[in-house]
Amino acid sequence: MNKRLSSLIHFALAGTLSFGLVAAASARELRLAHFMSPMHHMHKRMMQPLADKLALETGGEVTIRIFPSGELSKSGAAQWRTALTGVADITFGLQGYTSETFPRTMFAVAPGLFHSSAEATTAMWENIDALAPDYERARLLAMWAAEPAIIMTKDVPIRTLNEMKGLKIRTADQVGAAIVQTLGATPVPLPASEMYTAIDTGVIDGIMSDASTIESFKLQEVANYFTVGLPSSTSAYFLVMNRRSFDGLTADQQAALNALTGRDLSMAAASSYATEASRGLDMVRAAGKTIIEVEPEVLEDFNARSDIVMQLMLKSADEAGVNGEAIVEGLRSSASATR
Repeated sequence: MNKRLSSLIHFALAGTLSFGLVAAASARELRLAHFMSPMHHMHKRMMQPLADKLALETGGEVTIRIFPSGELSKSGAAQWRTALTGVADITFGLQGYTSETFPRTMFAVAPGLFHSSAEATTAMWENIDALAPDYERARLLAMWAAEPAIIMTKDVPIRTLNEMKGLKIRTADQVGAAIVQTLGATPVPLPASEMYTAIDTGVIDGIMSDASTIESFKLQEVANYFTVGLPSSTSAYFLVMNRRSFDGLTADQQAALNALTGRDLSMAAASSYATEASRGLDMVRAAGKTIIEVEPEVLEDFNARSDIVMQLMLKSADEAGVNGEAIVEGLRSSASATR
């Protein structure tokens, strides 16, 4: 009797151990890397909720561990490669930091096309087939845009575009740099983390960026004038996944991840950027700084100069074998339909 009982206990323990090993083998932790603070709105409103929902939907079989503040990859420009090489399974970044890698998507940040982050993001997804070749080396989880950029300056209020001449303006990408040059200013490429110190110490005279950066980097403390209302360039963002990491998930796990990402997640991210832009301008008002609404004639002038930038972008795309005109037409048509 004792021998039989001992055998049953041994069998039960072996089965439990075996089940535990299978469960452990099927569980998967994905590493999500980004270079922002864990207090950044994308960490709190997009990445952490995605991690929580994926764990819930997969019964804990797939979890996401977030590495903020550059823990896995410090450079904002390196996030795309960080995903491709598998240093991280998922990364968050800006296409504009490596513009040449995304020749199609960069048209979505061209000046004059969009008036809001929602409008731009909608147009991007309605033209996803045209933009998709930019992402063929990775699995695209989300893609969205921020609000159109504003001009923030320390000493010179920008009420007409001629007042930009001779100023040193921080830009995030090649499109922003081309706009600044067209306005007679000098573009200065700097990481977002260096904007505060650069404008405070006079290394730059101003910043061209969407208003969400005001709160994120406390720019209301160092800039005094904020020119708004220009249909300027925006910033595009991505959330991408290493293809091998995605392929390593089961079909059910892939389906769960797909259901939580894509267009809906992108629109939520765009909405967060719009919210932060509004909050940023509220902080400017609370700080007693000056917000300048552009006059109609300034808007006409900006549109005329923006066309110069667009022509340069189309020429560059053509040289790279990309049909930029078709992409722009598709994006413009989508934007017009939402107004």
